Amino acid sequence: MLLALLSLVWGVHWVVVKEGLHYFPPLTYAALRIGTGLLTLLVILGPSRNLRRPPRADFPIIASVAILQIAAGILIMNFALQVVPAGRSSVLVYTMPLWVAVLLWLGFRVPPRRAEVLGLALGVIGIVILVNPSVIDWGRPAEVGGTVALVIDAMLWGVVTIHIRRHTWRSTPLDLQPWMLLTALVPVLVAALLFEPGAPIHWDVGAVLVLLYSGPLATAFAYWASQSITRSLGPISSAMGFLATPIVGLVAGALILGEKLELADLAGFGLVILGIAAATLVPTRRKAPEPVEAAVAA
Repeated sequence: MLLALLSLVWGVHWVVVKEGLHYFPPLTYAALRIGTGLLTLLVILGPSRNLRRPPRADFPIIASVAILQIAAGILIMNFALQVVPAGRSSVLVYTMPLWVAVLLWLGFRVPPRRAEVLGLALGVIGIVILVNPSVIDWGRPAEVGGTVALVIDAMLWGVVTIHIRRHTWRSTPLDLQPWMLLTALVPVLVAALLFEPGAPIHWDVGAVLVLLYSGPLATAFAYWASQSITRSLGPISSAMGFLATPIVGLVAGALILGEKLELADLAGFGLVILGIAAATLVPTRRKAPEPVEAAVAA
């Protein structure tokens, strides 16, 4: 249920952000999103007195998630969606499982299994199709840069995923979530104040609804859920959930925003999804996952 809800929330959120950028400048939108997410957690955890100073041993995972996944990921998403369709953006970012296999091989000398090699090959072919000259206007530096940035975002998320799985957690993701959002908010807020001072914000009902979706749901809930899933569940279950997210994003972009899907788009999307499935949905003899934390079970 948690996997299904996360896939729905994050999948539709690509469309929400695309619309939200009509109301907010990208840096300001990022700061407001993280800020409202942090406020939501303070309201939820404050009355139960679950707000406590994190142990020093968890400082590295707080910094890793806050800077690489939350701050960098949200900023890349906001800038890229100004020039790249929501459906294609979601698929490019969710090539993350493929990069995990590469990073484990290069950084930890964990050789990829045959299925992972096949999945990586399919995924790379899919990415090449998605960025071929007939799909992307290579004469527009902004569109090219946005596409490259989304792939870099997938790599950064892969680094964080490995860290989440290998870190020895002293506190739960729920306990650390306010500190992660606070750490992410500081550089994003400073950037917004420096580069977008006095930038116009078009406040109306639509802007409020976008912010309520982006903050409490797509930030406060979704980042906690993704960390809990990555930390607690096995590779088959977690990959199934993450694999559904770009599919939801692709369908939402087509139905809500009317994004046209060319044959090259469908071929690229299909190969990327098949590659992720081949690399992650095959049974393995690696270390068994940790038990689900109490918060997830509740």
